[in-house]
Amino acid sequence: MLDVIVIGAGMAGITAARNLTQASLSVAVLEARDRIGGRIMTVDDFCEGPVEGGAEFVHGLNAATLPEVRAAGLALRGSPQMRRTAFNLGGGTRWLPIACMHPGTWACAGMRGKIARSEPPDLSAREFMDKHGYKGRGRMLTEMTFLQHLPGSADDVGVLGLVDDGVLDLQTRFNNRIVTGYSSLPRALAKDLDIRLGNQVESVVWNAQKVTVRLKGGEELHARALISTLPIGVLKSEAVRFDPPLPESKKWALAQMEMGPITKILMRFDRRFWPRWMEMAASASGAVNLYWAVFRNVKDRSAALTGYCIGPRATKLSAESDDREIEIVMDDLRRMFPKADPQRALVDYRLVNWAKDPFAGGGYSFLRPGGRGAREALRATDTGAVFWAGAGTESRPVSELVETAYLSGLRAAGEVAQFLKAQ
Repeated sequence: MLDVIVIGAGMAGITAARNLTQASLSVAVLEARDRIGGRIMTVDDFCEGPVEGGAEFVHGLNAATLPEVRAAGLALRGSPQMRRTAFNLGGGTRWLPIACMHPGTWACAGMRGKIARSEPPDLSAREFMDKHGYKGRGRMLTEMTFLQHLPGSADDVGVLGLVDDGVLDLQTRFNNRIVTGYSSLPRALAKDLDIRLGNQVESVVWNAQKVTVRLKGGEELHARALISTLPIGVLKSEAVRFDPPLPESKKWALAQMEMGPITKILMRFDRRFWPRWMEMAASASGAVNLYWAVFRNVKDRSAALTGYCIGPRATKLSAESDDREIEIVMDDLRRMFPKADPQRALVDYRLVNWAKDPFAGGGYSFLRPGGRGAREALRATDTGAVFWAGAGTESRPVSELVETAYLSGLRAAGEVAQFLKAQ
């Protein structure tokens, strides 16, 4: 019998397994995919440098993962988005400060403070905008504040959940890219761990003293404790069965969360047609939420953009064929940069649709109106020998980031170590 089974070899699972292994416990990590990293997925065969199909940035100058990045000897490249963002609120794509100087945006002055000071009863993003009378460009800018990171509609996203999840803080952080690709970090942390790829869990039989995990194919594994890092979308789909069923507290928590769709469009061009200074271009309307200039200010790299399409826009885009999807994206880039001919400059593209990944079930989770406290309820230690980690189990510093997944792994490892010591 193992001491601990960890389901999932993403950042949370690897972090928890490493800490427990260092404590001289026997730990096996079961991963359904043929790779580690979860929703960290660097694409190395698309152009001369790494492009991120999943998580893009180390968010913030004080991110909890930075000591691990440095210990692994990984170099960082800054991505100063606040200073190098272009916005399209209608009428052209302009540097963010200039776009915000338009009189139509003045009505939402102080909007972020109003969001931060929101109190119960909870409202949806749409109800918040209606309550404060935001219209025109002011409403567009407010909606972008709610939905630029959270993959839901204005009716789906709860204001208090957005505040609790730290999303307002995320939007002001200075970001970094890992030069060799984000996947370098989980690879460094996973060294010498017992990670078993291609092992899809079908069910977990649990009680207060032990667990039995049944794999697709019939194999069974036994352990004194288990850490689930299954994403919210997978938990909600019940692709993994729990016997006995999870308690009502966990069912309530999952009902308050949604796993929204995210599609990333990796594009390589034979020439750059966007401003040299631009790090990111965001749009209030159109097919795609925003674009990142992947190799801004890096010599000898392709002219590459990553399109980031989330929520209702991702749902609409992914309903099309691959060929039609890229046509729509090219039309959207032409709208953003009317003097360019993106279609003619396009060399290659690749689509990464996280909603179609059965082991992710979507891109990020968010809290519905009235969902305050759901993440705390999900991670609560009220399921015997089963413990909970993953980016969706934490709200702070910002939910659903790699940093948050990492911190959840540290927390869960501590909970399990204490549980096993008490046995």
